[in-house]
Amino acid sequence: MNLDQSALLQRYARNDPGKWKTSGFARFPISALYDERLDKAAIAVLLVLTARTFHGKKVSFPSLATIAKEARYSRPSVIKAIRTLEKFEYLTVERASNQTRKTNRYTLVDRG
Repeated sequence: MNLDQSALLQRYARNDPGKWKTSGFARFPISALYDERLDKAAIAVLLVLTARTFHGKKVSFPSLATIAKEARYSRPSVIKAIRTLEKFEYLTVERASNQTRKTNRYTLVDRG
């Protein structure tokens, strides 16, 4: 690995939202806590996606495996939770459709 690649990796690691998950705060929609249509898995998944947004933007793109690990739910439960969050318009999902992008892109919807 040359110096340019090393510097790029260090910069990416410094800006990685996964690093922020152990400190700081995430802006979470309080309405989700009181929405009786959402189960615990949906709330946990929404919290993970909220915590993984870049610099206040509303977009994140963790893998399903990462979401499942951080939310502490199984992969099928995470998939169901994502569908629920889409249905009730807490997020939109741009699904990976080719080999160049292997993870979905999740965009949080501003509800108010």
